[in-house]
Amino acid sequence: MPNWVTNKVAAATHVIEAMVNEEGKIDFNLMAPFPGPRGADWNGIYGDAETAANAVLNTSLSSHPLIASLESANRRDVNIEKMTDTSFQQFIGMLENYRACGYLHGMDWAREKWGTKWNACEPEHDEKAGIAKFDTAWSCPEGVLTELSKRFPEDAIIVTFADGDIGSNCGSFILKAGNIISSDIAPSRQSMNTEDQKKWRMFAYRVKGYSDSEIAEFENEEE
Repeated sequence: MPNWVTNKVAAATHVIEAMVNEEGKIDFNLMAPFPGPRGADWNGIYGDAETAANAVLNTSLSSHPLIASLESANRRDVNIEKMTDTSFQQFIGMLENYRACGYLHGMDWAREKWGTKWNACEPEHDEKAGIAKFDTAWSCPEGVLTELSKRFPEDAIIVTFADGDIGSNCGSFILKAGNIISSDIAPSRQSMNTEDQKKWRMFAYRVKGYSDSEIAEFENEEE
């Protein structure tokens, strides 16, 4: 179960409109679409297909020794003759994707280019007010918002975010023309003094939308 990061975006009406698909939902695919030719109709990723594709392409193993050992063993044992037809076709599709853009599938792309492996969750937006809000797994999708900013180089995009781990992985930054022009990001918890810890807890509470009474209760627990 991931930590959910709440993200708030403030920008011009036309920028917020560009984040929203025809169904009225915030959609990262509009801002940073996967460039591979295959995968739009895949209902999940098959492990044996991905393992076989990585084996054929000899992609890098994990930097973690134990995980690398497991990956290596899985690659040695994978057998395309034992795959289902669906897995085999996905395996071929992954090779086509890699040849076209260097990524096996959309989730592979999202982890690196979006900064989060899933699309926006719990989205809300008000184009006229110039605001949008959504949750993402583990991190703020800086890559998605950077691509959006490149499309509207004259517009500033203000981003505020906070992790469910209150007071950690939170902050704000401003994008313009695809670059961060200012930022205020919480440092690691270990490097904060007591005053800094409280500052960033209060910041995160507000971004997450807690009421004054809830915040007071949480702070009493901290004491």
